[in-house]
Amino acid sequence: MRSPRIQRSILRYPLDEIFASPALVRLIRVLVHDVAGPVGVTDAAKAAGLSTVGARKALENLERLGMAERVGTGRAQKYGPKKANPYSDLLRQLFEQEQAQYEGMVQQLQRTMAAMPEVRDAWIDSVPGGSGRTLQLNVVAETKAISWIGPELRTRLIETEKQFDLIIEVAVSTRADNQEVPRGATVLWSSGDVVGADRIPGAQTHSESEERSLRMSRALAELIRTDPSLVQRALQYTNRLLREGQGTANSDIGEWRQLLEAYSPERLRELLVSKSSRADRLRRSSPFFAILTPDERDRMMKEMERPRR
Repeated sequence: MRSPRIQRSILRYPLDEIFASPALVRLIRVLVHDVAGPVGVTDAAKAAGLSTVGARKALENLERLGMAERVGTGRAQKYGPKKANPYSDLLRQLFEQEQAQYEGMVQQLQRTMAAMPEVRDAWIDSVPGGSGRTLQLNVVAETKAISWIGPELRTRLIETEKQFDLIIEVAVSTRADNQEVPRGATVLWSSGDVVGADRIPGAQTHSESEERSLRMSRALAELIRTDPSLVQRALQYTNRLLREGQGTANSDIGEWRQLLEAYSPERLRELLVSKSSRADRLRRSSPFFAILTPDERDRMMKEMERPRR
């Protein structure tokens, strides 16, 4: 990018210089947010993803701009945020919001995976560098769900794509494909035998997912109690799935349609929280998760966190 044709006063527009390059922004993030204190040049370079030479030059520029100050002398010399700078607290808040945005996206993906018991493992390979906004999501699913789970996931992920302005590409496989999780990948959901990857707090083992499925169904039952229209929406959804054809999943979906047509909301609520083998099987293909709005999903998650009486 070319330098601006007209130069402006650093006294009038200091942020022009403070945000002049990605290196400066990365090191400001390190000083006021990631480390929030004095840090050596080598450690600052590593945290910011810069060369030591580049980090030293950028830190010297930040010192010149009044954003950083040197602490100590000789080999013990470090750089820290300049406490008197009026922008430091505001920039810290900005980076906190940046982090919260990313964590919110990951948590939303995690909730989507948690709502589908057929998912055994799910992870993000890596976050795209540069200005790319395409996220690669890898899912290992139960063999019986392989024919329909891809389209179902894409349907459920549309709201996440819209909210965070990104494209989510989904690759689905089974255990037979021997898909390995790359080291450093972000695990959203795990059956317990994934190694060498970063784990997001809350990632579940497969045995835990069965109990979580029951807790989610209890929360859904409470949603249906307060809003019986969910039943009609679920019925419309199952009708659409059956019109499109879902392969081997048609049997369970067809059973759900019969139940939605025949059972009262009260009987459906009883079925959702039953511990019978039939109820456990049907929970794995529940149509309710897919028809919830983002607000309803949030209400369901809050209901799950409430202690049971």
